[in-house]
Amino acid sequence: FYDLLQHHSNVVVCENDLELRETLSLLSRKADAYAAGKSGPGLNIIVIRGLDVSLPPLIGDIEPIRQSSEMSFLRNVLGKFAEGCQHKVPLYGCSAFEYIQYLHLFMEEMPEGKKYQYVCGRTDIQAAHMCGMTQPDGKCVLFINDVYGINSLGESLRFVLSGFGGRQLLVVVWHPSLLKLIDHFHLHRPPMVWPNPGPELAKYYVRKASDAL
Repeated sequence: FYDLLQHHSNVVVCENDLELRETLSLLSRKADAYAAGKSGPGLNIIVIRGLDVSLPPLIGDIEPIRQSSEMSFLRNVLGKFAEGCQHKVPLYGCSAFEYIQYLHLFMEEMPEGKKYQYVCGRTDIQAAHMCGMTQPDGKCVLFINDVYGINSLGESLRFVLSGFGGRQLLVVVWHPSLLKLIDHFHLHRPPMVWPNPGPELAKYYVRKASDAL
């Protein structure tokens, strides 16, 4: 498909970082010319194939993240949760817009983060499903920032609560960032859902008080 597509004059296939830099430079010049009224509008497609690029996830001063209340929360709560585990605790998530910088620093720099392994699902739904599988040491963590993840927890929570194995699942809900007007209208991330999902989940899946404590 892409071999055929690349023959179109507005399509470029890049297979290394040099080709990508040259292509982006060309498109930047075209954008500047359009902004200056020297050329008309256009549509260009870049297909990146077989390109391995290492990009740092953090830009700018990261000290506020290290000193943030969120980082303190991760260190205190996840550090306590992993106590006594012989293996790294799986931490499931997907589309980590709200927490990726915190998670990166937590796992790279904090001693508590060395006890965890991040497992990125293809979707929030898959991440929620993987929590119901058998885990090393019977523990795992789920980071959620998508209502589809919450809606898909049913069978996973039933499996965690069934039997006598002492399995534990820690669900961390990251509220979506409401930076633009459209953020209030996303189908899969509606802000009105988020204020208090914990008690609602407990109402449906927790059988007795000891299950939730």
